[in-house]
Amino acid sequence: MNCKINQNISKKENLIAKDAAKAHIEPDSVKIPAVAESAPLGVVLEKIQSAPGGVLRVICDGDDDNACGGIITKDTIISTCAGLFPQLQESTELTIVCPAGHYSASSIAHAVEDADAHLLNLNVTQGTLPNSATTVEIRVNHSRGSMVARSLMRYGYETIAMRSSSADPFDETTVQRANALLHLLDV
Repeated sequence: MNCKINQNISKKENLIAKDAAKAHIEPDSVKIPAVAESAPLGVVLEKIQSAPGGVLRVICDGDDDNACGGIITKDTIISTCAGLFPQLQESTELTIVCPAGHYSASSIAHAVEDADAHLLNLNVTQGTLPNSATTVEIRVNHSRGSMVARSLMRYGYETIAMRSSSADPFDETTVQRANALLHLLDV
């Protein structure tokens, strides 16, 4: 999470002061937990969760006096994460599982493309240890997630959960009900 600000010092100090004022803290306060500017997002999320007031100081890499290079608040983390997963009109989130050693991001992407969809997000959430099943969360730009799930099944991935941003007009329940109605009407 490289958040180096390449601006002149007075402008940088002004930005730090504004963020600190929003968080009601002193920018150089040592009581506030700190994180290095190069810390990965996962580390920042862990530290900010337990930080009092949901505020972290950012320490510039290579700075021996631990001077504050900025402030991170829970609000800035939320807006950053929201930017990673923008809202779309039609999208489906699928949770898929595969056996240990079978995970391949490229085969998941091929399976999604075979269903005429595009892979928007892919996150491995469990199963990074050897001999453990891998669980992956994906998001695709297709409202009919059942088509993507069938394609993933052909590639050896089991879909264990599916959430769509819009109702699938041809989901299995709807098709079953339409077939039952047609049977009653003898059409």
